[in-house]
Amino acid sequence: MNGVGSWIATLEAEIARELGQTISIAAGGELPAAEESLATVLDLPEAQLALAVDPGDLSRIFVAGRLIEEGAADAPTVEDLWTGILTSVAARLGGRMEKASAGMAAGSAAQSCTLHLGDTTMRIGLAVEMSRSAGEPREEADQRDGREPGNYDLLLDVELDAQLRFGSREMELQELLELGPGDVVELDRHVSDAVDLIVGDKIVARGEVVLVNGNFGLRVTEVAEPVRRLESIRCVF
Repeated sequence: MNGVGSWIATLEAEIARELGQTISIAAGGELPAAEESLATVLDLPEAQLALAVDPGDLSRIFVAGRLIEEGAADAPTVEDLWTGILTSVAARLGGRMEKASAGMAAGSAAQSCTLHLGDTTMRIGLAVEMSRSAGEPREEADQRDGREPGNYDLLLDVELDAQLRFGSREMELQELLELGPGDVVELDRHVSDAVDLIVGDKIVARGEVVLVNGNFGLRVTEVAEPVRRLESIRCVF
């Protein structure tokens, strides 16, 4: 993969996947102000992408994408959501996300891009450095670039325990001791309510119970924000 245009298309597809809505990213527009922007680096097998965005633009995008409600966004919430989205994107592309100094991608080498979601726009500064050749082992590239070697793709194969929660109820110890066959314990959730998919102690999705080849399954109707899904993984390790 080569060139800013190819990476714009890749980011468009991956960010749209995380937002759960159709977006478009086009070259052109204003660069975000260097002194005010959130800057991140996606360290990928084929290249390093330096991204800078304006937090105010991000906030409007997240409101339009219904990840946060209008008026409910503060700076930490916006930064956490953006960090979670880019961490997921980097992991799927076989790389990692790192924080960068403010304005890193808003210099003369950056390409100005504009992300569109409905009537809302976001300014992006994108700089691409082809830091390793396609097919070069990450360990060799890391050693050449002075970084600790590591295979970050392995994290994507880590198996996690996922559980369904149908509801809960507080019970006194005496009630537990008196339980017997045939007793019914009423939970705090209606039969038509969605059930929770839990990893660690975090809710990562909700949905309805279905049967799959004689086994229980979950048809997902809503998923947690990217940063919440990442927190569920973090609490396991």
